[in-house]
Amino acid sequence: MPRGKKAEIGDRTVNKNGYEYIRTESGWEGAHVVLMQEHLGRKLETYEYVAFKNGHRPPVTLDMIELRRRGDRKSKASRIAEIQCRIEELQGELELLEKEEADAT
Repeated sequence: MPRGKKAEIGDRTVNKNGYEYIRTESGWEGAHVVLMQEHLGRKLETYEYVAFKNGHRPPVTLDMIELRRRGDRKSKASRIAEIQCRIEELQGELELLEKEEADAT
């Protein structure tokens, strides 16, 4: 968008950090937010936000973003740790059952 020209609804710009913004009736909004709202067919609820999965360079596509709930602070690393812990518990239980079965025969 050229300098000195008034922005119209639908105009796009990219800030110095690489985030893309779209001019809407209510002002400038992140392209990722606008895209998610179009995908959902509604505005975001107050407890929802849009997060980038891997980077934030334009053009923003649906496979780059995900809808999250505020207060849901689990990172991928903590989720991976939870799953690994469950796997270890189940492996231990399996070994115990296999030992009991071997002892019974």
